[in-house]
Amino acid sequence: MLKTILSIYLGVIATMSFADSSYPIIAGKPHTDSKKPFVEVYAHRGARSFSPENTMPAYKTGLAVGTNWVDMDIGVTKDGIILIDHDIWLNPDILRKDGKFWANSKQEFYKSLESAPGGIDKNIQPYLVKNLTLTQLQKYDAGKLNPASPYAKYFSEQYPVDGTRMPTLQEVADYVNKVTDNQVDFQIEIKNDPEHPNWTVSPKEFAIKVNQFLVKNNLVERAEIQSFDWVPLYELHKLNPKVKLAFLVGGDDIERMHSSDPKQAGLWSGGKLLKDYGNSLPKMIKALGGSCYEPQDTALTKEDLDEAHKLGLKVVVWTWPENSGSVFDPILVDKLIKWGVDGIITDDPAQLNSMLAARGLPVPKNYPSY
Repeated sequence: MLKTILSIYLGVIATMSFADSSYPIIAGKPHTDSKKPFVEVYAHRGARSFSPENTMPAYKTGLAVGTNWVDMDIGVTKDGIILIDHDIWLNPDILRKDGKFWANSKQEFYKSLESAPGGIDKNIQPYLVKNLTLTQLQKYDAGKLNPASPYAKYFSEQYPVDGTRMPTLQEVADYVNKVTDNQVDFQIEIKNDPEHPNWTVSPKEFAIKVNQFLVKNNLVERAEIQSFDWVPLYELHKLNPKVKLAFLVGGDDIERMHSSDPKQAGLWSGGKLLKDYGNSLPKMIKALGGSCYEPQDTALTKEDLDEAHKLGLKVVVWTWPENSGSVFDPILVDKLIKWGVDGIITDDPAQLNSMLAARGLPVPKNYPSY
């Protein structure tokens, strides 16, 4: 059924005539100077509504459906390779070893490690991406969701591809550039956790690795680098001020940043406090070198959107299905389009593209892979 739906969608897209197929996609730049409205499409983790997240099948699907940006999460392996993977430790919701899921869910597995003798810091070490080589990591199969996990219920249409491995950032960049002739850009999220700083490489090492990759691949002008922990972004800005930085915040992050406890308020911002910037996230992000304000879709206010645009910040929103209860909320998306957001990070680029087309807005070119 999914293949049939995608085939119909791609056929429609292929025959559509766009009034303006050359709308300017510029990293880190808002649309405030554009004469016509448009919304940039970011295919989240490749397009995980349809294919296994952060894998080659997902990036092929995202490009086939049509996207302006491919989105990915990264870690650094024991042998210093940038791996595409959302979790800083092996996640049994999406990974199998020798054909088997080793736990019913990520949450259950974490609790078992936490309660075992020695506690979480000791017991999680064999599962950290940081402590495993690329060869060891690619022994895991990332091609199918664990049906017992709560995570799986959000992606009932995801098409499994057995034998899928976690790719490197270089592999995905090479593929995307080749297939699109360098016409689709890259949103790269650094995955670390300031509550567990030793579970990944340091923010400085992340920044060095990312900058080396961007420069080597001539992607400085075609990438936006995200992080919920803002410290790697500060480090990257020191190395290369030309890199466009995207500051991620969820609704829970915003609540925490208003805490009266400065340790909590500054936990994910490297000690920087929202109150020192007039309690304005756009002003804070602008002052800290950001190009993009990237709040959770349910947390964005029209006032913050307008203020961000006045400051020259690009505003791109994202969805947290486990928090909001759904992968795609068309009512919320309609409101955000009307408000004038610059981009939407979505697990379902096909539905977003359909909504844009229905409103006479440009839809990104698709690149089928047959």
